[in-house]
Amino acid sequence: MTWLCFYEWMLTANAEFELIHRARWTSVKITYLLCRYYPLMYLPFLSWGYVGDHDPRLCPRVVVPLQFLQAPLQIFPQAVMVMRAYGFTGRDRKALIGLSLGYLILVTVNLGVFITENTLPEEFFYQEMGPTGCFPNYGTTVMAVHLGYIMLVAFLMDAISLGVILWHFYRTRGADISLGRFFVLQGIYAFCFALAINLMTAVLFFDPNNKYTGIGLPLFLVTPNLIACRLVLQLRRKVTLTDSEISRRNSEIVHNALATRSCGPSDPWLLGEEPPEPEPETPLSPYP
Repeated sequence: MTWLCFYEWMLTANAEFELIHRARWTSVKITYLLCRYYPLMYLPFLSWGYVGDHDPRLCPRVVVPLQFLQAPLQIFPQAVMVMRAYGFTGRDRKALIGLSLGYLILVTVNLGVFITENTLPEEFFYQEMGPTGCFPNYGTTVMAVHLGYIMLVAFLMDAISLGVILWHFYRTRGADISLGRFFVLQGIYAFCFALAINLMTAVLFFDPNNKYTGIGLPLFLVTPNLIACRLVLQLRRKVTLTDSEISRRNSEIVHNALATRSCGPSDPWLLGEEPPEPEPETPLSPYP
């Protein structure tokens, strides 16, 4: 999973530098950076703990912090989804109540599970294996059920965010048809992809032949961060007019059409940046 995050980061590095690092600081930018770089910093330590050959006496001191630090992998990307949905509604208070309630439940369940469920394997496991990885005992039914709660809450939170977007879009009849449809399709694609990951993880995790080994859990924890980062970059690319795009459209008529086109509410929780204004000292020619 570490390499997956690193590969995704390399694929989007140019867009991230242009649309995120060069942008002003907003709450969306901060949350994006947490989604992007927290997994890159945390997953190497998780791999070291789970895969390395450690003295069994070290494991009780390693498992608890490693488990607790998994909670932000679900908390940070869902914050992006909440901001995105809330901003799209024009900061509607009814939407905020539903989103905040769902997010509060998600944070509570994640912290509760990752703090309390840290039972180590039985002592005979270490006697048989000798030096091995430090990880919780995924062989217990209680652990599997509690992690299933996390999957369920994440699914419900995604459904709430998508429902808020659909509700606002059809209530306003798509005030900006282009941006509205982009939001709806983006939300549906993200929801379907997350649902597929959740279902696949649930099948692998709760297969009785696997004895609750935890297979698929890292994918379930990391994928939301990748989806959230992609959504932010796609939205900013949708509404941001770059210098190269302006130069390719070196026409005053086209420029005026773009400048007057409605791009929805200029809300940092929705877009993060307003489209840049053309420099006044270099006016575009009215002819191609």
